[in-house]
Amino acid sequence: MFLFFDLSYTPLLELHLPTAYIGETQNGFLSFYKKATPQVLESLANWQLSSAEKEALTLVNNLQTNVLYNKYAKKGETFEKLFQNPATKKYIQEQIEEQTHQLLLLIAEKELFLTINYSPKDDISKKRRFITNEILEPLLVFEKKEEGIAYRLYIEENGQKHLPHQCQIELLNNTHTWITINQKVVRIAHVKASHLKPFLNKEETFIPERNLQEYFDKFLQKILRNAQVEAIGFEIIEKTSLKNTEIELIHDFFTNQYKIVLHFDYDGYAFKSNQNKNVHSQLKIDKNNHITIYKYKRNTKDETQMKQLLTDIDFSEESGVFSLQNTDPFAAYFHLLHHQQRLSKQGFSFRPFLVDGKEVNMSTSELIYSNTSTQNDWFDLSIEVKQGENSFHFKDLIANIKENNPIYTLPNGKIFIIPQEWFSKFSSITKHSKQQGGKLQLAKNNYALLEAIPELKPQTIIEKVNYTPSPNLRATLRPYQVEGVEWLLQHYHNGVGACLADDMGLGKTLQTIALLVAIHDTLPLKENNFTDLFSATEPQKETLKALVILPSSLLFNWYDETKRFAPHFKCTQYIGSSSERKTKIRRLTNYDVVFTSYPIVERDGKELEKLEFRYIILDESQRIKNKNSKTFKAINALKAEHRIALSGTPIENALSDLWAQMQFINPGQLGTYNFFHKHYEVEISKKKNPQALEELKTLVGKHILRRTKEQVLSDLPDIEEQLAYCQMSEAQAQWYEREKSKVRNQLLEASEPISEFNALQMLTKLRQISNHPVLADAQSTIPSGKYQEVISYMETLHAAQHKALIFSSFVKHLGLFEAWCKTHKIKYAKLTGATASHERKSQVEAFQNQEDVNFFFISLKAGEVGLNLTKASYVLLLDPWWNPFSERQAIARAHRIGQENKVNVIRFVSKDSIEEKIIKLQENKTELFENVIDENHIVRDIISQMDSLLE
Repeated sequence: MFLFFDLSYTPLLELHLPTAYIGETQNGFLSFYKKATPQVLESLANWQLSSAEKEALTLVNNLQTNVLYNKYAKKGETFEKLFQNPATKKYIQEQIEEQTHQLLLLIAEKELFLTINYSPKDDISKKRRFITNEILEPLLVFEKKEEGIAYRLYIEENGQKHLPHQCQIELLNNTHTWITINQKVVRIAHVKASHLKPFLNKEETFIPERNLQEYFDKFLQKILRNAQVEAIGFEIIEKTSLKNTEIELIHDFFTNQYKIVLHFDYDGYAFKSNQNKNVHSQLKIDKNNHITIYKYKRNTKDETQMKQLLTDIDFSEESGVFSLQNTDPFAAYFHLLHHQQRLSKQGFSFRPFLVDGKEVNMSTSELIYSNTSTQNDWFDLSIEVKQGENSFHFKDLIANIKENNPIYTLPNGKIFIIPQEWFSKFSSITKHSKQQGGKLQLAKNNYALLEAIPELKPQTIIEKVNYTPSPNLRATLRPYQVEGVEWLLQHYHNGVGACLADDMGLGKTLQTIALLVAIHDTLPLKENNFTDLFSATEPQKETLKALVILPSSLLFNWYDETKRFAPHFKCTQYIGSSSERKTKIRRLTNYDVVFTSYPIVERDGKELEKLEFRYIILDESQRIKNKNSKTFKAINALKAEHRIALSGTPIENALSDLWAQMQFINPGQLGTYNFFHKHYEVEISKKKNPQALEELKTLVGKHILRRTKEQVLSDLPDIEEQLAYCQMSEAQAQWYEREKSKVRNQLLEASEPISEFNALQMLTKLRQISNHPVLADAQSTIPSGKYQEVISYMETLHAAQHKALIFSSFVKHLGLFEAWCKTHKIKYAKLTGATASHERKSQVEAFQNQEDVNFFFISLKAGEVGLNLTKASYVLLLDPWWNPFSERQAIARAHRIGQENKVNVIRFVSKDSIEEKIIKLQENKTELFENVIDENHIVRDIISQMDSLLE
C-alpha cells in the first residue's frame, strides 16, 4: 500500500483543495484502496508512515471543507454568503492558499506522490504529476503597432520559451502561482496565476492606443515590476550606473536583531542587496501616449565595492544581509551611528529607521553630568541626555533601564534607543535610586555605586582619614589596628554605617574603643550633668552617648577593657532586674558608653526607642541574622546617628545574614528583604549570576572591613591542624549501621517531605552514636572508639603539662571527660550555657593563671565568642559541627594576640560515619562567601544533603 495526495478544484471555494488517498499495487498496476481518513489509518496499525507523510496528512486534514467551514463561517452562514463580500473572500482564499502552498512545498521537497483532479474512478498513473521546487521565469515581449501595442507572455524553462496557449496549463494556486505545465507541477516567478489567464487561449493581447493608460495602470504596471521585458519598436533606455546606495535597518524576527539591507539606486529603480533579481523593466507612457521602456541592470562591480565598505567596518554578510556578531538587538544601529560620517562621505545615504512604526533619531547621544549635590542622607544626581538638538533628563529612562527595555518614546513622538552599555553602567544606580521632586536621588550609604562613574562622584565623600592615637587612649595599637580605626572614622565622618569583620582575635573591641575615644576628643564642652556637693562644676565634654549591645557573657570583658583603655569614659551596665533598669533608663544618655545585652534590648525595646544615641554598636552582630526575630526588630527600631556591627562571621549560613547586618548599619541600603532576595540571594545562590555577585560586592565592599590573622599578624605563632580518625568499636559500628538504615527507610517511605526538625533529630542521633553510644542511650554499655582515643591524647597532654581547650557541641559529651578528670584528680575549668556570668570570669582566670589547671571544657556555642585563652597551646574538637564558623571561633580563643606558643588543633572524627561527611560538607561550602567578603560559610541546606550524608 502507498499514500498519495491529490489536489482538485472545489467550486464551493473556487480553489484547489487537497485530499489524501491510499493506493495499492496489483499485478504492476496502481489501484485505489480507500480514502486516508484518520479512522482508516488507525485500522491499519501495522502500516508505518514516514514523518513527512504524517506532516502532510496534518496539513490535508486542516484543509477539509468541514474544518474550513468551522474556522471561517459563523453558525448558519454559508461560504456563498461570506463570499458576497470581496474583501472577505480574498482574505479567506489567501489564507487557504497559503496552507496549500506549504503542502506543495513539502510534497516537492520530500518527493511524495501527487495527483491532480483525481477521483476513485480514474487511473491513478494517468493523474499522477511530478512536482519540483523549480521556479520558472516569465518574459513579456511588447511590440509597437500602428494603433496600439501587442504583447505576448512566455514562460522560460531551461533556456526555452513556451507560449502558455501551446502548453497544457492548469492554475493550481493563485497566491503563489503553482501551475501544471506539460504534466509537471511548478511555480512561476513574480506574477500571480491570474495574470496568466489571458494567455491560456491566445498568443497575444492587443491594447488600443486609447486604452493604453488605463490598461497600464490596472494591469501591466503590476507585472512589469518583476517580470523580464523585451521590446520591439520602442525606445529603450538602459540604466546600468549606480547612482546612490541607501542603508535600511530591518528587524529579523527570528534572531531579534536589527540588520542592514542595502538599496542600490539606478536612477529610478532600486535593487535590494538581499534579492536575486538582476534586471528590472519599466514602461512609461507620456501624455501623448508615447511609450518608453526603461531597463535597469545591476552593476555587480560597483555594488560589490559598496558592500566591501560595510565589511571593512566589521559587518558580516549573509545572502545580502549585513549584521554584527553581537547579542544587542540594536548593535547595527549604534555601529552605524559611530561610522555615520565616514559612510556618508563614501556615498551612502540612510533610510528612516523605524521601530514600531516610529522614527528613530539618527544622531549620536551623550551624557552631560553636573556636580552631585548632597541633601541630608541622599545625593542628587544630575545627568542630562543630549542627542542632536534634543535633550532630556536621564531620570526619564529609569523605568526603561529597570525593565531592560531600550526603546524610549520622546515627547516629539520619535524613538530614542538606550545604548546597551548604559544598562550595565547604570543598572545598579537605577535599582537603588528613587525619584523625588523631579530629582534622581541615591542614598548616601550607596555611594560605592558611583565609583564606576567618576563624573558623578560626590566631592563631599571623605576617602581617607589620618589618625593618630589619642593620649587619652591607654593602649598601644598595632599598625593594622590604626588602619581599622581610620576606616571606622572615615565612615563616621561620611555619616554611614560600618561592619568591622576582622578575624577573631585581632582586637575589634580595642579598635572600637579607640574610635570612641577619637570621637569623644572632638566633642564640645558642656555643663557637667553629674554634680553633687563634692564634685567640680567646671565644664566637661559632651557625653558620647554610645550604646554597646552584646551577648550577656561578654559584658564583663567589654566593661573591663573600656575602663582599662579609656578610664576617662563615664560607663555603665544596663542590666539587672526590671525595676533597676527602669530607674536607670532615663539617665542612659548621660553616659559616654552604655553596655547592655541582646535579651535586655528585646525586653526594653519600647523604652529604649525613646532615647537618641550617637552610636549603637553591636558585638557578635551575627546574633541579629534572623530578620524575623524580636531581637532584630527591637534593635532596628532604636535611634542613632551612627552604627557599627562587629563580627568575625557576618555571614554564618546564608546571604540573608548579610542583609540583616547591612539593614542594621545602613537601613534600606540593600532594599527590602524581598527586593534583596529577588535581585541578589536568588541570582547569586541559585543562578550563580556573576554580575549580581559583583554588584553586591560593590554595594557592601565599602562598608565591611575584613582582615585575617595571616594577613596582618606576622608575629602570631604557627597553627597546625590535623584530623584524628577514630575507629568505632565493633558493637558501636553495628548500632550505627542499624540506625542509618532505619533513617534511610524512613526517608524512602515518607509520603511528604520530612521536616527540618525531624531530619536534624535523625542526623543528631547518628552523630551521638558515632561519638559515644551513651549519648544516644544513657543505659548503653557499648564502648566508644573515639572516647579511648581522646583519653589517650589527654593523658599525654597532662603528663607533659600542656594546657588544652576541649570543645564539643554536646555538653553530655564533655561530661564524660569531666568524669575521667575527677576520677584521676585532674583539675579543669568548665564553661557551658548553664554557667552563670559571674562564674565565667573565675573559670577563665583559673585556666589562665593556675598552672595545674590543664583542661578547659567548653561547649561550642558557649565558647565561640568573647574568650581570650592564650595559655592554651592545644585545641581538641571532639566532634565536627555543621558550621565551620563555630569551629574557627573556638580555635580563635587560643590563636590570637598574646599567644606565644604554637597552637595545635586536633579534630577527632569517627571513621565511616556521618562525621566524615560533615568534614566534606564544610570543605565544599566555601566558594560563595569567599567571593562576597572573603569569609568561609555553610549554606543552610543540610536537609537537601540528607541522601549524601547517609551514603
